[in-house]
Amino acid sequence: MAGRNRSPPPERSGRDDDDIGQSKREALSTSEAGAANTLVVGLDCRSMNLYRFLRVRFPDQSHGELRRWIAEQLVTVNGEPIDDSRPLRFGDVVVIDADVKKRKKPKALADVPVLHADAALIAVDKPSGLATAAERSVRQPDLLTLLKRSRPDDHVKLVHRIDKHASGVVVFALGKEAKTALTAEFAARRVRKDYLALVSGHVDDAVQVIDAPLTPRLGRVQRMAVTPGHGKPSVTLVRALLRFRGYSLVHARPLTGRTHQIRAHLRHLGHSLVGDTVYGGEEQLLLSKLKHGYRPARGESERPLLARLALHAHQIAFTSPADGRALTLRSPLPKELRSVIKQLQKSAGVRTVASLEALLDAPLGPLDGEDPFAGAMAEALALLARPGQEAPGDEPAPG
Repeated sequence: MAGRNRSPPPERSGRDDDDIGQSKREALSTSEAGAANTLVVGLDCRSMNLYRFLRVRFPDQSHGELRRWIAEQLVTVNGEPIDDSRPLRFGDVVVIDADVKKRKKPKALADVPVLHADAALIAVDKPSGLATAAERSVRQPDLLTLLKRSRPDDHVKLVHRIDKHASGVVVFALGKEAKTALTAEFAARRVRKDYLALVSGHVDDAVQVIDAPLTPRLGRVQRMAVTPGHGKPSVTLVRALLRFRGYSLVHARPLTGRTHQIRAHLRHLGHSLVGDTVYGGEEQLLLSKLKHGYRPARGESERPLLARLALHAHQIAFTSPADGRALTLRSPLPKELRSVIKQLQKSAGVRTVASLEALLDAPLGPLDGEDPFAGAMAEALALLARPGQEAPGDEPAPG
C-alpha cells in the first residue's frame, strides 16, 4: 500500500559478488601451512592422487622429478609416505622434503604491461601462467584482483577471459555501464579476436572454417569435446602462417567464445597445440627432438625450448564505449615463443631472415590491409545463423 512504512534497505558492505565468491573459494582451497614446502589439501584438490596433486601444485617442476619425489618417499601425507593410488582427503597435510621450484608470480599491476586505458576500459598484456580471474585451486594472484587492487575507484569488471597458460591481450571494463556495452559487443560477435598458436603437423594452406559443436567432458580435468549433432555451436577460422619440420604456426580466429575452443578445434583437425597435454599435445618442446644428434652436457638435464601452452592472444579489435572509436589492440609475441619459432626455422634448414620478424610483427587483420579471413567470414556467420542455432551469447573464455 502507498502509505505503508517500509524498513530501509540494509547497507551494502562495499564488496561485490566477485570479492565474496573469491573469499569463499579461498576458504576451501589448498593453502600453504606456514612452513616451507607444506600444503594443506582443500576441497579443490581432494580425491586427487599424490602425483596429480604435485603436478597441479608445482607446474614448473619436471614430471620426472615429481615421480622421483614419490619413489624416494620425499613426500609425506600426515607424516607418513603414501601409495600414489590413495586419493588425498580434505585437510591432509602434504610435506615435500625437496627443493621446490616456485614460479614467480606478478604481485602488482606494475609487473603486467598496460596496452591501453581510457574512461571505459583497460587492456593489459597477460603473461602465461597468470589466471585472468580467481580460481578455486590456490591462493595465487590473478589479473582481475591485481587490477582491482591497483584501481580501487574504477570498479574493474571482467568481460572475457583467456586460458591461464595462454598469453596476450585481455580487456576489462571500468564500471557497470562499460561492462554492459562491452558484453553486448562480445555477444553480438562484433569483437574480432586473433590468436597465434604453434601446433604439431602441417596445417593446410587454405583457410579452414571449423564448424564443430563443443560440450564439456566429464572428468577431473576440464576438457571440451566435439559433439556433432548437439552441444553449443562453435566456429573457428584457421590458416597456416608458417610451416616447419613437423610443426605449423597458425592464425586462429574464434567467432564464438567457448571454453578451450581453439585448443579443442585444432585437436579436432589433428593438430594439437605444443604444451597442451589436455588435448593430446606434447608437454614440452626439446631441442633434441629438432636437432639430430644433440645431447646435453654430461651431468646436465636438457632444458626445454618451450614448456608452456603455445597459444597467444595476439590482437583484439572492437569499439570503445568511451567515445565510439574503433580500437585494435595488439600484444607482441612473447620472447619464448618468438625464440622457439626461430629455432624451428633453423632446424628446418632455413636461415632466420628479416621476413620472419616482419611476419610476427604484422597485424593479423585489417588495419590498412585486407582481412585474410574476409572470404570465409560470410560462410562462417551463415553457419551461426542457421535455424535452431542459439542466440548470440558466449562464455567469457575463448581459447
